[in-house]
Amino acid sequence: MQRFIAELSTSIAKADFERAWRTGGTPPGEQPNVDFVFEGRRVSAMVHSELSNQWPSASFHQRFSAAIRRLDTLCNVHWL
Repeated sequence: MQRFIAELSTSIAKADFERAWRTGGTPPGEQPNVDFVFEGRRVSAMVHSELSNQWPSASFHQRFSAAIRRLDTLCNVHWL
């Protein structure tokens, strides 16, 4: 299991983000399952992956940021 935490410059609704995440990503089954927890502008992502199948952080950050940009082009993402 992997965990990523991001701080957003503006609040994003979880339902809106999850739609953007699904529509702009890779087909189901090609990446591990991810659970998102939204607490204000802070987002925690829990990636369900095996040690041998870790999601490279740069790739995850890119996909996450792209989903955010589809919702709000001015929202900045700061990784913690």
